[in-house]
Amino acid sequence: MGEKSDPKPGRRQVLQVLAGSVGAGLTAPALATAEGSQVHPPAVPAATSVQAATPGFLDAHQLETLASLAEAIVPGSTEAGVAAFVDQLLAADRRDLQRDFLAALGAIQAESLSRFGRPWLALDAAQKTVLLTGVSAGSRSRTPRYWTPGEPVVAPQTERLPPTLRDRFELLKERIATAYYSSEKGMKELGWTGQMVHAELPTCTHPDGHATGN
Repeated sequence: MGEKSDPKPGRRQVLQVLAGSVGAGLTAPALATAEGSQVHPPAVPAATSVQAATPGFLDAHQLETLASLAEAIVPGSTEAGVAAFVDQLLAADRRDLQRDFLAALGAIQAESLSRFGRPWLALDAAQKTVLLTGVSAGSRSRTPRYWTPGEPVVAPQTERLPPTLRDRFELLKERIATAYYSSEKGMKELGWTGQMVHAELPTCTHPDGHATGN
């Protein structure tokens, strides 16, 4: 129990975990029928450019747009290879969730054309900030209600309303953030040191230390 190991989290292993359980709709029906290592596309190193990566689901322009959006939403996403990783996940996703993602990407593109008369990739940094700030402050299709003691209990909203621009943006943001913080770069930002077992908790200063198990 006291031994330490220093395994770096491979993108392929992260893909297996995320495709099965993490994030809204990150399911992979293709995993049930594919065999062996052919289930997963080759891992894309963080330093690999978007142009050099082979798209799994998105076309080249969509992939470039996603990479630019990811960098604007979570700085460092380009270095972490976020766009290529999300593309690999999308390639194994359900068709309806693929459509939702494309609709979200298209909604941002349409908003860019509406606001500035130019596609997202043609915007400068200031315009991108204005656009994303605007869409993140918009309305949601469903507003969460929190019960307050003494108030009548209201049945939850069940009808499916059309997604708003903010809903579309939040779908993209969730996918991008999930991919970034599953990368080595993102996990290091969260405190991962490369060690699977800590001799002591990083913030703990108890003089007696901690038991490592029986």
